[in-house]
Amino acid sequence: MRHLTEEAKKVIVEKALNRKDQSIAEIANIHNVGLSTLWRWIRNYKAGKNITTNNAPGSTIRLTKSEQLEHLLATVSLDEARLGSYCREHGLYSFQLQQWKDEFMLQDNNQKKQKIQSEVKALRAENKLLKQDLQRKNKALAETTALLVLKKKANLIFGESKDV
Repeated sequence: MRHLTEEAKKVIVEKALNRKDQSIAEIANIHNVGLSTLWRWIRNYKAGKNITTNNAPGSTIRLTKSEQLEHLLATVSLDEARLGSYCREHGLYSFQLQQWKDEFMLQDNNQKKQKIQSEVKALRAENKLLKQDLQRKNKALAETTALLVLKKKANLIFGESKDV
């Protein structure tokens, strides 16, 4: 499937509008474009919209996160009838609102998971440092103990030293 640029689509639409003895179907076949697609482009072109505007039920309207949040907040307390009316006024579908809500919830959970993971990583690093420090101190304590034991044994064998 090839994708046409906006300019190429405009050229095809203008050919269809300025056709002489060709039908719309022939122009669509020549350019390897579906007939219904060409009719939609012509309809959007005449309405002054972007040619590729797609208002099919499966299409997604690209809104910013703040706009999505505004729509979600505006529809939170509406019943089904008023929700349908709101969606028609704003060119939305109710499934899009649910999808946006799920995305916000998932994003929040992902942020919480990332925060928890970073905290766990920091605690593990701190734990590792504390274990290393504890091991170092244990070695130093063992060495000191060994020296004291040797000193006592030396004192028992050779007697008390007077220079201390």
